[in-house]
Amino acid sequence: MDAMTGIILTEDKETQLGILTEKRAISAMPMAGRYRLIDFILSCMVNSGIRNVGVATQFNYSSLMDHLGSGKDWDLSRKNSGLYILPPYLGRENTGKTDGDIDVLYGIGSFIRRTRPDYIVLSKGNTMYNTTFNDALAFHKQNHADITILYNCETQASSETLARYTLLDVDDDGRVT
Repeated sequence: MDAMTGIILTEDKETQLGILTEKRAISAMPMAGRYRLIDFILSCMVNSGIRNVGVATQFNYSSLMDHLGSGKDWDLSRKNSGLYILPPYLGRENTGKTDGDIDVLYGIGSFIRRTRPDYIVLSKGNTMYNTTFNDALAFHKQNHADITILYNCETQASSETLARYTLLDVDDDGRVT
């Protein structure tokens, strides 16, 4: 079986919900009582057989850490793999401020090298969907892709709404152009 590592990015500068996210990461937003928004993507990863999951934090992550704990609720409390909370990287070049997801990924490079994955599943923690990544991995390998993106084709959104998101140009074969 191919080794997959999951990485969840917990913050999104574009999606702030005022007072609701003033003191907590958006991924820690309560959903249906005892659940948090991050639970959806964590469950998707675990149900796909991913046993190493890094949760990359940036700020206001105390309630997120309290909720995730050791990862036991997702069977990720393990000796040689499991759930890893990855606090912001503060190196010599870094002043404590991250400028987006690439900065965050750079900061968790040691985690990626340590887990030595064949494949990385990267997701935002503020998304709510139910899937497994096994079919996406099979598609990725079959097509010898460098990167495979799972996306939603939105045809009804206003241009104001679309301006907040990264837009993809996709050809008839489904390749990003």
